[in-house]
Amino acid sequence: MSQRTVATRYASALAEAAHDSEAVSTIDDDVELLRTTLDENNELARVFTSPVLSAEQKERVVSALLPDHVSELMIRFLKLLIAKQRATLVTDILAAYRTLRDEQEGVVEVDVRSSHELDKSEHAALIEALESLTGASVRLNISVDESLLGGLVIQVGDRVYDGSVHHKLEALRSRFHAPRPAMA
Repeated sequence: MSQRTVATRYASALAEAAHDSEAVSTIDDDVELLRTTLDENNELARVFTSPVLSAEQKERVVSALLPDHVSELMIRFLKLLIAKQRATLVTDILAAYRTLRDEQEGVVEVDVRSSHELDKSEHAALIEALESLTGASVRLNISVDESLLGGLVIQVGDRVYDGSVHHKLEALRSRFHAPRPAMA
């Protein structure tokens, strides 16, 4: 079984447990907190992925660090992952949970690379345009890519919309270098 499949199954089980406990909102918050924390703190992320640490050591770290920050359901879930030797998949499981919840709520996650920081009006206009395009609520992940000369590169799922200046210049160059049709 692939890691993605395993991650999706555990994410589904977490979502079901959250629903049964009427704690969906709390678990959503816990997942976001853990995703951010694991992205920003390599040492904590290594606790889950380290083959050197025993399951007991990993559980002690979870018990010592997380109870003041996440729900008891999330603590139990993390300990289950550790016990089942699935702790290495924690980031994949959290991402799969977010994807599952987004599907349930009709939210589309969109990655945007911009040549500059977007101001409020640009941000609002972009959200409006993307919501019109996708027919869903949009969650933007915007990053500044200084290698772009200008414009935006937008990824919605598997589809990429390249509105960068570089892409437009390449298209123009291709048109100029294309063979001309023969005149009759």
